[in-house]
Amino acid sequence: MDFLLTMPFDGDFFEFKGEVLNVDMAFDNILLLFEMFDDEEIEDHEKVFLTFQMLIFEHEHLKFDTYEEAYELFKYLLREFLNIDLDNQSGDGQSKVKMYDYQKDAELIYASFFAVYNMDLAQQQGKLHWKKFQALLTHLDDNSPFKKVIGYRVMKVPSEKESSKDYRQHVLKMKSLYSLDDGPQDATSVFDSLANSFKHQKDGGEG
Repeated sequence: MDFLLTMPFDGDFFEFKGEVLNVDMAFDNILLLFEMFDDEEIEDHEKVFLTFQMLIFEHEHLKFDTYEEAYELFKYLLREFLNIDLDNQSGDGQSKVKMYDYQKDAELIYASFFAVYNMDLAQQQGKLHWKKFQALLTHLDDNSPFKKVIGYRVMKVPSEKESSKDYRQHVLKMKSLYSLDDGPQDATSVFDSLANSFKHQKDGGEG
């Protein structure tokens, strides 16, 4: 779902088996969710049910007949509330360069929000909606610490003909300093893993 000025932020709910369930879309909760997804020590099938616990206030009311039913709800939540479509994660087959990491860049993001918006994100926990957070993050001033770092990450090192030796060394130093050490990758590869895990379990005759 795209960000719209007319979009209400008190409508984060859905109906499942005749019951209305509410979704916790606070930015800090979603960041914790992504942190959980990245945790390789947690099994993929466990991540599905942990997602329910983290996102749905009334998660204890959920009853599933099969794992497939649970996984379908999991996909629905990601698609409708986080704009992540597990059925179309590898459409173009191209890898993307990861420009930022919510965990590694947490300090930069915090400092930039404070500098640009005079907003203390620590005081916004449990309040600031995820979509508002994303909109503010995307449109941070180019001179903010966060945007400057991204600029170095995506910048191509100029050739000897294009710039001085000192500037080239400066660019290389900044790229090394702010490297995420991840290399080129699909930013949503963790969700590909979840999708593949589900396919294997289903093909294995689970249920």
